[in-house]
Amino acid sequence: MLHILRHSPHAETRFASCLRSINAGQALLLIEEAVYGLLPGTATRDSLEYLPASIALYALDVDLQARGLALDDLPGRTRVITHAMMVELCVERTKVVSW
Repeated sequence: MLHILRHSPHAETRFASCLRSINAGQALLLIEEAVYGLLPGTATRDSLEYLPASIALYALDVDLQARGLALDDLPGRTRVITHAMMVELCVERTKVVSW
């Protein structure tokens, strides 16, 4: 299963709900405002880093760039992907949930 999270971790409860719902072997893609969850020194970033290693973590490149997040500051497990790669990821997974 692929979880696509687009809402800010600071403005809504969806971010926290998603992190509570995700299971080992699934994937999480951060897009739009959700990429703010990758900011260093935040509780949300800590939560992402504590996810099981079997959960793949992705972030959309254009959303990171648009919000000025430095690629060097991302957690090492984060894979930065393009829109085309996002489509491939959605097709690969049997189920996609948008938060």
